[in-house]
Amino acid sequence: MNLVRIRLEYVVTWPNHAGLFVARKKGLYADQDLDVDISWDGFDRGTPAELTARGEFQFASIRLGELLETRKTDHPFVAVATFNQNQLGGVITLKSKGITRFRDLEGKHVSIPPVGRLTEMVKEAVEKDGGDYSKVIVEDPGVFEPDIRAVEKGHYDAIFNVLGWEAYQGSEDFGQVVQISFDDIEVTPHHAYFLCVEESYLREHGDTVRSFLQATGKGYDFARDNQDETIQLIASTMCASEEDTLKASLAFMAPTWHAPSGQWGQMDEGVIRSYTQWMVDNGFTTATMDDIDGAWTNDYLQ
Repeated sequence: MNLVRIRLEYVVTWPNHAGLFVARKKGLYADQDLDVDISWDGFDRGTPAELTARGEFQFASIRLGELLETRKTDHPFVAVATFNQNQLGGVITLKSKGITRFRDLEGKHVSIPPVGRLTEMVKEAVEKDGGDYSKVIVEDPGVFEPDIRAVEKGHYDAIFNVLGWEAYQGSEDFGQVVQISFDDIEVTPHHAYFLCVEESYLREHGDTVRSFLQATGKGYDFARDNQDETIQLIASTMCASEEDTLKASLAFMAPTWHAPSGQWGQMDEGVIRSYTQWMVDNGFTTATMDDIDGAWTNDYLQ
């Protein structure tokens, strides 16, 4: 039996990866003669790409910028699927804060990690919405990544984080939570995460990659169409979360998984190119537009 290990980006399990756990629990991987180990680890040992390049894993969840940077190394990666058709980062707040759109961030205390790419996204969104970014009171959250509880406690008026997950970690009724997506204002549209393998692994194990993606796609199809049963399947894996949190998060994430064609994981070349151009223009990557060539393929999804 082939052993396929999956390196996930986050150190916690969450509903965005529900299709992976469903595929394993429903025996969809076993049907393909695959024994899948879904793992995560601390970044003190290396990034998902670095650990996979060392041979510890066969698949890695990687963002586009990091994927393109690998193309210049001895271990170039190739994206064979995307987890999300859109970006998941955005602004999270409560109705009581009076923030319903990006320009409402003027005069508000907003937690934004000191990462140039993230700061530029918020700046562009505020200004495109007719606001003045210089009036936003940006605060560095430090090593502690805040969720909606930081807003409930009054530490910030709003936070930048993952929509559909950090938004549901508090004690307020979910109906009081406000989530503002960059996609709503068409700022930096992009696929959130890519499922990647080393180029050499793809050449040597193309059939394994295809089998894994086929089973994973079925897992995501099931998770989208059978959300109540999916919650029961993933409950033991995600036992640190309450049922209503998992249900709300899964309902939020599920529509992001499939392309307009209905295919899970399908990537859009236009989206990849436009986001790469944005990163290049703003100096957030050393990659060039030429590095896109060979960096991704939909061919193994069929």
